[in-house]
Amino acid sequence: MIAGKRLARKLASLAFDRMGFDIELIDVRRVCDYTNYFLFVSGKNRVHLDALKEHLLDGAKEAGTKAHGLDGAAASGWIIMDFGDLIVHIFTPDAKNYYDLMSIWGDGKPVEMDPATPPVKPKTSSKKRK
Repeated sequence: MIAGKRLARKLASLAFDRMGFDIELIDVRRVCDYTNYFLFVSGKNRVHLDALKEHLLDGAKEAGTKAHGLDGAAASGWIIMDFGDLIVHIFTPDAKNYYDLMSIWGDGKPVEMDPATPPVKPKTSSKKRK
């Protein structure tokens, strides 16, 4: 079983594999008493959010970890997955802007991720990514 930062990095990489974007990991240990890390991932639409959720749950299961809780729905634009010391937020861009969690948790420390998982928006070209 992996936890915390290692799990967050694994899930960030899996989200990137499924075309997740605006991927951010922050360390909130000094500003939050119920978890250590937040992973923020954006998806294009409701279908994409569901696909990201399922892929991340499967990846966590393969790593020997399962979510303690799951809340929200793709229809709302926001899904929350609780892994104990890691909380994953999957948003549509509109929901991410509306709830603006980074303004609440901005005192957290950004965590560097694998360069293969850049926190960038997807390109709008019609070319498929390998």
